[in-house]
Amino acid sequence: MTPDQTITGPTAAASPPRPTTLRDRIVDMLIAVTKVATVVFGIDALINHRSRRLRGKAVRTRAVGYMGGLLIVPLVWRLLPDRGRYPRELDLAVTVPLFLDAGGNAFGVYEQAHIDDVVHAANSAIVAGIAGTLFAPRVDERWQAALAGAGVSVALGSAWEAWEYVAWRLGADGMNLTYEDTMDDIIEGFVGAAIGGAYTLTRTPRAWSERRRKGWRSALGA
Repeated sequence: MTPDQTITGPTAAASPPRPTTLRDRIVDMLIAVTKVATVVFGIDALINHRSRRLRGKAVRTRAVGYMGGLLIVPLVWRLLPDRGRYPRELDLAVTVPLFLDAGGNAFGVYEQAHIDDVVHAANSAIVAGIAGTLFAPRVDERWQAALAGAGVSVALGSAWEAWEYVAWRLGADGMNLTYEDTMDDIIEGFVGAAIGGAYTLTRTPRAWSERRRKGWRSALGA
């Protein structure tokens, strides 16, 4: 351990409360609008899953995933000890891909408008950014955290593509897998992982002692 790695404070300390700003209110409004819209799209998918626009897209499974995904950040935050301020930006970042996925399928433009490409890259970036931020207080250099986070994202993305292939081989309907589609997804996963890695590099402190003192919360807005 180098001299600047002396631990001088608690790890992962919660950020002190601060007054709600106009920016916070705008983000809160965006979160509310996108979550309500996603729930509406999910209910539509459950009710109209046999319709031509939704048939063969596993929309009922997607709808359950939408509902569960919307609860991830609020539930994790509620379970944290010594909760700090609510991570609004993180909640919005997790919600927007769900909203795009649900809305794109509801209006039948998920693939035609390349929304699927945006969602793949965004999800990969979110995973890489969160994982890298969690690694940051535990490694010597922040580039190591960025690389580790990107690696986790790429590994999970590859596992997802493998799961899709297995499901397709087992006869799942509506997969429509092609070589081009799979390669597009993999490339988008790498792009998203790079974006998430850049987030880790720019949002975590350079000094190990500072990263150790602040923990992962500040970089994720918690």
